[in-house]
Amino acid sequence: MALGDAFDNLRSWTDGLSERERRLLSIMAVVFVALVILLPMYVGISSISDIETENTEITRVLQDIRRSEPRLRQEKAERNDVKRLYDRKAPSLGGFLEERAQQYGVTGLGINDQPKLDMGGYSRRSVRVSLPVVELRPLIEMLADIENSSYPVAIERIQMTGGRMRTGYTVKLAVNAYDREGPSPTEQE
Repeated sequence: MALGDAFDNLRSWTDGLSERERRLLSIMAVVFVALVILLPMYVGISSISDIETENTEITRVLQDIRRSEPRLRQEKAERNDVKRLYDRKAPSLGGFLEERAQQYGVTGLGINDQPKLDMGGYSRRSVRVSLPVVELRPLIEMLADIENSSYPVAIERIQMTGGRMRTGYTVKLAVNAYDREGPSPTEQE
């Protein structure tokens, strides 16, 4: 009964209002209902839209990761190859270069050892090599063999003079060998 009395009191109060006041009250009721019903719906739809956008971005990132897996595997294999390269200590550079030169018929090597240089966990041994007269083909084959050897050896510099009218080239090389100092990373693991 109390609820019925409350509605009767509300009805008699609204009957006492003017037409303008009733119109304003109805507009206020519509706005209140819109806020109570439509605002939560808007917030819910907006949240769902944000979640869908995040899911799309996450899916795109996961696809990028999947696409980059072969490249990452290749990079890991290359890093492992480099680690394995340093597992073999390079031989004495002078003897190594003389052996390669004899193999390709290059003679007259002048080898000058350079000071050893420590670089973090590695050290670099260097030699300067001079070749008085050498033909181009054996020189290129020898350099390719040195560069592609299974040792951590690199040709740092090549200086060539001569050619055309002479029977060969005068060549000066700088060759480096790199050694890992201390235990290898695979031994530490």
